[in-house]
Amino acid sequence: MCNLEVLSRKLAYLLRHDCDYGYEHGGWRVVSDLIENHSFTQDELEKVVLSDSKGRFELNEDKTRVRALYGHSVQLGLLLTEAEPPEFLYHGTASKYLSSIENCGLLPKSRQYVHLTENIETAVKTGMRHGEPLLLRVASQRMASDGYSFYERNNGLWLTHHVPVNFLEIVSV
Repeated sequence: MCNLEVLSRKLAYLLRHDCDYGYEHGGWRVVSDLIENHSFTQDELEKVVLSDSKGRFELNEDKTRVRALYGHSVQLGLLLTEAEPPEFLYHGTASKYLSSIENCGLLPKSRQYVHLTENIETAVKTGMRHGEPLLLRVASQRMASDGYSFYERNNGLWLTHHVPVNFLEIVSV
């Protein structure tokens, strides 16, 4: 694993799951804390943020604060704006979870939101991380018209609180 990947994983943990840190409103973390207490350099932080192909991180304008844009397990008061989703979104998971999904739909589990994508390849890659991939298609526009909220983050990533079973279709197992 290259150094940048190691740093990216460490930063993801510190920005998404560190329940001992007092995040600022909107999920911001002070860069100086990461430099002084977690062995990052300013240059490393900037490289991780700029090189992240999934667009998970964001630096503020003067590069004194950094945050993860999604994937949090801690409550941060993220500023999300509701958006109209495309007709379909996709979710990748492992086929071993199919029984649970058929009973409960998609739940955020340890995160605050269910993560969906416009990109089938991204969903399949996500599913592969957890075992034999399972690709699900979500009737997102139909959900939205039934009153469910969707939040667009970036790079085709969408968040919602829950996807009931009646809005899911198995694309592949």
